Amino acid sequence: MKKFLLLFLSLNLTSNSMEEIFFDFERVNRSYLIYIPEKINLNVSNNLIIGLHGYTGTASGFEKETTGGLNSIAEKYGFIAVYPQGLYFNSNQNDFPFVSSWNDLVGSKNSTKSGEICAVDADIYPKYENCKNNGRCSWTSCNDDVGFIKTILKRVNNAFNLNDVYLIGMSNGGMMAQAMACKHPELFKAVINIVGMQHKGGSCIPKLPVNFIIYGGNNDRVVPPVTIKSDDGYFYEPIDKTFSNWAARFNCSNIKEEEYIYFDKFFQKTASKCDENIKIYSILNMNRGHLWPGMTSSGGYCRTESQTDIYYPGCVDRENPWGNDFLFKILMDL
Repeated sequence: MKKFLLLFLSLNLTSNSMEEIFFDFERVNRSYLIYIPEKINLNVSNNLIIGLHGYTGTASGFEKETTGGLNSIAEKYGFIAVYPQGLYFNSNQNDFPFVSSWNDLVGSKNSTKSGEICAVDADIYPKYENCKNNGRCSWTSCNDDVGFIKTILKRVNNAFNLNDVYLIGMSNGGMMAQAMACKHPELFKAVINIVGMQHKGGSCIPKLPVNFIIYGGNNDRVVPPVTIKSDDGYFYEPIDKTFSNWAARFNCSNIKEEEYIYFDKFFQKTASKCDENIKIYSILNMNRGHLWPGMTSSGGYCRTESQTDIYYPGCVDRENPWGNDFLFKILMDL
């Protein structure tokens, strides 16, 4: 069966195209996109990158607009790429006619040990049917997205000979990536959380060591990495606290701080000499806000022909001159 699935997928995927795969998960029809680079050798083990879109985003919009073409980097480094689609619904709230999200195990709740995750005057977001009783601050899906992503990984592993698996996400997708690292650190070589600080008092730490990169934009007012309270009235854990807690948990004995310019100005902390030789990074872009590295404007609120089942504007081509390479070079050094 494994060889049949591999043959089926490889015959149906052409260069620079993605295939949408549907399957039932908890009695709901869910999907993910898969991309196989043109020059990849499927007879040997290959690395996998899983990319998670942000709030109100789509899997195809994440690849096309949010990241500025992550498939081109998968092609360059020889990675299979998978993009799960968050559970979505059409809302009658004008600002959010299309709602999609990930249950990162914090945003689906009203409060953490630090109290409510939003202020009394916070903006209130559309509720999923199964989340209506979770409190006014809750804003994400309440479905088992940890199990959903774990099932996708199992399906892809059954079809291909996987080596290292990397998980990366943007905003709410970054929060979900961190949640996956906490629940199943054994599944991943490394996890990257891009501008997705989890809510204050709810920033999780896994029981087992895993390489972790948390990236923030100093000017971010959507999910602030420093100032805690966002413009819409929600509270987030500071990037420094998450980094320090992870470094302490895994007994990292060497902390390096550095400032450098790589297109933008960065302040970076690296924790090394940790349990099982993992590394933990805190990367703060001093020039940007709520953006993917290398991008100058937000995007991903669209869909491509790979997701014709979603009613959303079509995506446009966007170029990322340096951000994706910036991230992958760090991954390749782990």
